[in-house]
Formats: sequence, structure tokens, C-alpha cells
Amino acid sequence: MTAAPAETPNPYRTQAHAGPRTVTQLRAALAAASPSDREEFDQELGELDLDDLDEYGALVRKWRHRLVMRTRPEILAAVAASTDPTAPRFTSEEILGGAQEAGR
Repeated sequence: MTAAPAETPNPYRTQAHAGPRTVTQLRAALAAASPSDREEFDQELGELDLDDLDEYGALVRKWRHRLVMRTRPEILAAVAASTDPTAPRFTSEEILGGAQEAGR
């Protein structure tokens, strides 16, 4: 019997136990990545209703996501490529190759 291959994590999604695990760690990581992000996070955190756990969770998810967007090399490379004026451009028709008509 062979073991199942390990699942490759998606580099464009935050993993459940990856990255900062506490508000202190998140604040430190944001400060290292972008001091203005840290200030904005602190402001939003200061305006939270502490009795609303859903709002708190949404804020943490938002800023963990932003941290990933600011620090993952794969994402930074994709953003840089998308703004390269010499990169080839394609229409949806070219990408889908007529699949739009078939789906109607």
C-alpha cells in the first residue's frame, strides 16, 4: 500500500495555520511589510466592537490576506507581470477559443 501524495498548498490562498497567529504577530508582520498598513490595521482594530466576534474575525482575515498579497513572491511576480506594458494581451475570445459560443 502506498501513501497518498502530499497535497500541494495553493500559494494564492492563506493556509489555516500559516502566517501570524496572534494580533501581536500580525501587527509586527504588517509593520515589516508596510508601516502604512500597520497604521491602517491599528485604526480599524481600534474602531471594532469587541462584542462582535464575526467583525473581529473578518478584520483579521482581511489583514492576513493583505499581508500575503504584499509578501508572497509568486503574487508579487504576477502583479508585476500584469502591469508590464510589453506583455502580450489577449481578448477573452482568444483565451476561451470560441468556448463562449458553445456555452450559450
